[in-house]
Amino acid sequence: MNETFDELIESICRRRGMYVCGGSFFEVCAYIAGYAHASPDCPLGGDGWTAFNEFVCATFGFPGNYTWPYAIKQCCSDDDRASERLRELLTEFAQRTKTEPHKEIVEGALSRTRDQEEGEPEKTWRKFSRAVLGGKRMEIEPLIQEHPDADVLWAGAYPDDVATMLDSIAESYPATRISGSEAEGSVTVITPDFGPVGLKLIGKRWRVDATKVIESWKANRKL
Repeated sequence: MNETFDELIESICRRRGMYVCGGSFFEVCAYIAGYAHASPDCPLGGDGWTAFNEFVCATFGFPGNYTWPYAIKQCCSDDDRASERLRELLTEFAQRTKTEPHKEIVEGALSRTRDQEEGEPEKTWRKFSRAVLGGKRMEIEPLIQEHPDADVLWAGAYPDDVATMLDSIAESYPATRISGSEAEGSVTVITPDFGPVGLKLIGKRWRVDATKVIESWKANRKL
């Protein structure tokens, strides 16, 4: 069954229009999902579906509560690149399931992601994440892009013990770059609480687009 699955993946990812009407990446994902649920003995059948999702999220540094189609699409410039990346990941996963348990495959991906060296954008995100917990304007403001509601970020602070605990949790997750480059001056990193967050090089300093964080804090204050 693995050979049949491999052939399907090779064909559908390279020739999307032959299998789905619009030929889009997400249509391909839906097709594969239907195939997997109808074929419990294929690599994505049964526990394989959850394991592949964990494998993809671990590969790109996404928290496990994301779905693999979203994670792949966020990390690719267009449907062609996303489909090619999906083909690579599915082929690797299918081959490795022949000799390795799901747990080892996922743990290996997590280990590779955590071992990646973080650049200045990722380090800036971590500084910002830590500074927000303390609610000190002088620490937060130099790390963010201009925003009309930025004062929300220093309107309050967590107690020291809570801030320490939250920072420890945040540090346990990788800050993984999913698009852009330092040379381009624009990078997107995946964060555990806010999903993809952009950073730009302004002058000689990397600054976080704190829009998602600000909107989240504003919504919480209304509750």
